[in-house]
Amino acid sequence: MFAIFQKGGPVMWPILLCSVLSLAIFIERLYVLIKSRPYVWDSINVFKQQFITNALNKKTIPECPGIVKDMADVLDLEKDYTIDYELHEAEHKLVRYATFYVRNLEQRLNWLAIIGNIAPLLGLLGTVTGMIKVFMGIQNMQGQVNPSALAGGIWEALITTAAGLIVAIPTIIAYHYFEDRIDDITGALKELISDILEVIKQ
Repeated sequence: MFAIFQKGGPVMWPILLCSVLSLAIFIERLYVLIKSRPYVWDSINVFKQQFITNALNKKTIPECPGIVKDMADVLDLEKDYTIDYELHEAEHKLVRYATFYVRNLEQRLNWLAIIGNIAPLLGLLGTVTGMIKVFMGIQNMQGQVNPSALAGGIWEALITTAAGLIVAIPTIIAYHYFEDRIDDITGALKELISDILEVIKQ
């Protein structure tokens, strides 16, 4: 395997670096999303269940550990679950908190997008430079080309294109996977903000 890597030329090293960065970001962001599940989804589910049965009637925000509790803390609610400022200010505070949280989830995702775009270009660059060397060799041999040697030079040049695509395809898939999951969380937080405002405006 390392012999094939070496035949790809110097461009294989930045492609390898891209693969390492992509894997590290994927693992770290996956850990963050898994960790966010109880904080976001479990808290929202508890809130939804109690909101339907209790909150509208009793004008209380249920005790839901996680993001619901933190949002309630952001509002600095009075004992009777009221606020001493305008409702639009409460909405602004909640939206700002949700935006800050979503931005934390999105950290370093742009690097996945960059790697997904750069890796195939690096592969193409390696192939082009490899093909240049092949044709320079043909010129030096003044047309007396051994077909097997020519084929060998071409497949060695194509190694970088394959390597770039191998890195880029899973990286792009991971990027869109994380984007979809974060979009789901963003939508859930928008609904949560509306429900919380419904409680405190009664």
